[in-house]
Amino acid sequence: MTRTTRLAVVASIVSAACLVGAGVFVVAAPHTASAEDRPVAAAADTRVERGTTDLARPSTPDQVVSGALSTPALPDAVPFAYAGDSITARPDSWLHQLESDDRLRAVGGYAHSGYRADQVLAEIGPVPQARVLVVEVGTNDVNQAVPLDRTIAGVDAIVRKVGAARVLVVAGPPSDWTWSRWGADRRSGQIVLTDALHADADVHGWAFVDPFRSLRAADGAYVAGTTPDGIHPTAEANRSVAAAMADAIERTAR
Repeated sequence: MTRTTRLAVVASIVSAACLVGAGVFVVAAPHTASAEDRPVAAAADTRVERGTTDLARPSTPDQVVSGALSTPALPDAVPFAYAGDSITARPDSWLHQLESDDRLRAVGGYAHSGYRADQVLAEIGPVPQARVLVVEVGTNDVNQAVPLDRTIAGVDAIVRKVGAARVLVVAGPPSDWTWSRWGADRRSGQIVLTDALHADADVHGWAFVDPFRSLRAADGAYVAGTTPDGIHPTAEANRSVAAAMADAIERTAR
């Protein structure tokens, strides 16, 4: 080994030691997955993300819905409020698809992509004029490995804060993802979440709806062709979700 080669080897060892000491791991392969998750197909990637100290507020699209929606509602339309995440806030969501349903009128609420139950709780306000409160939260709690009892406590607190006459709790959606940056299995976690939400609704005497039944495969994943990203329904799939939600809201209001 020449003197030049020996110096190069020593320099590389020193550089690697410095990086490890700083908590940094260098990976030759490029990072092509989402910042929040990797899909099932990429689950074999075992790289560990280091240096991240704040996982409480991931980077999410700026999809927010707040307050009353301007809709062509009939005079006797059911006034309802909403509390949700991206399943509710996305432009093609069930909520926006119901804007053309004159039997219903969204009179207030809050929904934000990427938000956990506690984050929605912090932003939502009282909507006492609502006959029904639709609570669609928890999927981001699953993603971030939030303890289930904390999620349910957040749901209950949202209900108390909004103060609607009646409550409709929504099941967790399907998921094609079995991994998250927080180490959660999103698919099985959604199934566990749905069971807990249903049980909580039963305890309080609230209504419960699973508007995703026609989209959910036997293993908890989306039926092929009903999701663009493994997390959200397509615009077309959201039509069936919206129809199920409309029926459930009307039943709950009676």
